[in-house]
Amino acid sequence: MGNFLIKDLPLDERPYEKLYSKGAKHLSDAELLSIIIKTGGDGKNATELARKLLSCPDLGGGLKGLYKSGIRQLMQHKGIGKVKAITIKASLELATRLKVVEINRQNVSSPEQIAEYMMPKARGLTKEVCWILCFDVRMNLISESTISIGTLDTSIVHPRDIFLEVIKACAHSFILVHNHPSNNVKPSKSDILLTKRLKKSGILLGMELRDHIIVSEEKYFSFLTQSML
Repeated sequence: MGNFLIKDLPLDERPYEKLYSKGAKHLSDAELLSIIIKTGGDGKNATELARKLLSCPDLGGGLKGLYKSGIRQLMQHKGIGKVKAITIKASLELATRLKVVEINRQNVSSPEQIAEYMMPKARGLTKEVCWILCFDVRMNLISESTISIGTLDTSIVHPRDIFLEVIKACAHSFILVHNHPSNNVKPSKSDILLTKRLKKSGILLGMELRDHIIVSEEKYFSFLTQSML
């Protein structure tokens, strides 16, 4: 498409009018993004600028790349100022939070449901973070806490801190979740050792460890599913 204005397009092909008449599902990622950034720049209309951002290798490519990019990183591209960069980041964050809210309404108890619930929280993280999910006797999620924030490949967590959270929540059972920023969800030796300690201690204390799940942005590993509990 040449460097003409969006108003030069047929009325039913302009992003605003197309969304109004056909619905958001009929718009491409670039068209939706053009509505968010509103105006173009660098000799391009809004849709062309959006398409350029989505295909830019410096930003990682696609919506996922935009989500992981920082505001200053977005501002390095012609046509994207501070306001547009902030608007893009806010819109993508809302979309991520909506996904978490929708999943949260379900009875999150299976490894797959837990992973779907937690993977959005792992997006963009550069350090290992450890969470604990506490459940009542009917396996209803009653609390969620961040236990520790570690390094790139190490999550510093002590069983004492975990069981304090379980006691505080008056929980019947719990599930431990942590992320691997490397995207490799294979458990480390320390992950396996921690799981064994928690399982053994939980039996003694009457607080059952139901699973230990390792997540990345797109994959997960369940100790329960792999018969490692």
